[in-house]
Amino acid sequence: MNRSVSTGNLLGMAIRNNVNMNNNPNNMNNPVDNGMNNMMTTLPPNDPNVINTTVKIGIRHWQNSNQADLLNFIYRNSGITLQNIILEGPLLVGFVPNRIQADRVMKCDGMNYAGNRLKVEIMNGRVPTTSNTVEFLRNVILKRYDTQSKMLNLGDLYQDQDLISKGMLASVSTRSRTFPALIKIASEEPGMIIESVNLADNQLRDITPIATLPKYFPHLKNLCLANNQISRTTVFDSWRNKFIDLKELLMLNNSVIKYHGYKNDMLKIFPKLIMLDNVMVRDQAKVNAIYNFPVKLQQFFFENNQLSSSAGEFVTNFLNCWDNDRTQLLPLYTPDSQFSMAVDGSIPSVSVTNSDQTPSFGYYIPYSRNMTKISNDRTRQIRLAKGSNEIANVFQNFPKTKHYLQSDPIDYKMEAISFPQINGFMVTLHGYFEEVEKPQSSGSGNSNTINNNNNNNSNDIVRTQQRSRRYASSYNNTSVSSGSTRLSKKCFDRTWTLVPMNNTIVIASEMLTVRAFTSNSWAPVDEQQQQQQKQKQQQQQMNPPSLMPPILTPPPSQSLGVPITPGGLQLPPNVNLNQQQIDLINKLHGVTKLNYQYTCMLAEQSSWNFDQAVKNFQMSVNNLPREAFIQ
Repeated sequence: MNRSVSTGNLLGMAIRNNVNMNNNPNNMNNPVDNGMNNMMTTLPPNDPNVINTTVKIGIRHWQNSNQADLLNFIYRNSGITLQNIILEGPLLVGFVPNRIQADRVMKCDGMNYAGNRLKVEIMNGRVPTTSNTVEFLRNVILKRYDTQSKMLNLGDLYQDQDLISKGMLASVSTRSRTFPALIKIASEEPGMIIESVNLADNQLRDITPIATLPKYFPHLKNLCLANNQISRTTVFDSWRNKFIDLKELLMLNNSVIKYHGYKNDMLKIFPKLIMLDNVMVRDQAKVNAIYNFPVKLQQFFFENNQLSSSAGEFVTNFLNCWDNDRTQLLPLYTPDSQFSMAVDGSIPSVSVTNSDQTPSFGYYIPYSRNMTKISNDRTRQIRLAKGSNEIANVFQNFPKTKHYLQSDPIDYKMEAISFPQINGFMVTLHGYFEEVEKPQSSGSGNSNTINNNNNNNSNDIVRTQQRSRRYASSYNNTSVSSGSTRLSKKCFDRTWTLVPMNNTIVIASEMLTVRAFTSNSWAPVDEQQQQQQKQKQQQQQMNPPSLMPPILTPPPSQSLGVPITPGGLQLPPNVNLNQQQIDLINKLHGVTKLNYQYTCMLAEQSSWNFDQAVKNFQMSVNNLPREAFIQ
């Protein structure tokens, strides 16, 4: 590693301390190197008697003591003295002349020693003696592993003199085998606990050579891929939700970091990522809270009492001005403030009572910045309103509305959390509004203009009715109604990023999502279940039992009998579960449709009790992210 890696964090410090540790010919303090040299000088390989009779023994779980005391303990309990001691990371390796003495030493296996149970095993045959390549790569791994930081340093392998001498990276074919082999061998090394991996400076254009990394190290916490040649976030798609504990990722000096959607893509691919390129992108405590079952569903959540009063007052005043005179809101936006709006054109299920099955989005489509529908970078930039003038132009082209937060609070949900990075806070409001009047400035609602005053109007765009129809057609199931300007009720999600300034509050950024209307969206779980039960009773009264339609909502946990999908949930290789636990996970997946990571997490935090797991799921389902489910 070099200039690109900061030393202000755990992974950066570990990489700095371990860089080039295998390339320094004067490094004589490495116990692995010294041990290997010692073995080569005391056990001459040319002696056939030694090769045929010498037995290699490994001992783990002795670190609470020291080497001399351990050897004395082994001698007292077996009468055998281990010779030619080698330290291979956390593993102590010794040799005895024959198998008879090795069996005596094996009597110490499982004995209590220094607060632990010793693990003693005969190592001969663990790595096939016929595979010189495997043994060679294993020695490379041992040199590059640091016990204290639990880091495997595979950085700058092209400068590794051992690999160069063997021609391991001389061609594409050898490189394609060397990287996966190093990863696999490291995962099989006894006693080697790896939490961090450094893969910097390896000329990687994608992750193909290291694609198996999450398979062998699913609990990796820190990963460095700095100083490579990765240019696209899509190369990481095969890793999506694979690193279940990854907290820190370094991608500095890769061209991909210049991509405008880089950060968002990385957050989606690695759901528990906290640090990205030495910048905190998530709050550790909040991430931990999200991934703990059960997640308590609250209609109104405020991180602290101060946010409760500030957020409540802000939202009340904002909606009042929005419904009556939007020009009063403009002083809240600075020249650097940003506003974006997106249309979610999905249609509610027909099973949802009192929902709009033909929503009209004609007034919003021309301004929608839905990233799943718009791939053109220029259009994305144009539809991001910056500064009070551009924001005012957008506001005046939306229909006049009426919100019902105070008179109908059951249909609203509010959250407020701190945003320490900017010394501010974020407020998210979910609910609905009623469109009461068409916008006066937009006429038909299909010909609108956004001016970019910072670029001499060079990015002015006139959205014609034809363009609106083309854009509307990209919305599944809404191609007819998306271009309509019919006034109706809409549901929405609105998020404000607020910064206190000069005894007032300014809006740094604002995001508005408009969706089809559904009633009673944010009712507590108990109330939803009561309504579902009431609907079920009504259906039973209206239909004979043989003709009763299927209930789409899961029944109570006491009577859950949902069949398991054929084949069950596909589990990752080498999963450490017994058959009973696997059966429970498959059964839970059949009920919840969660992916393996979340299904296993739900089972573990429910003490592997099916009924409790289903109950926890029902309490948490509305707060789970979309990627928790198998699409």
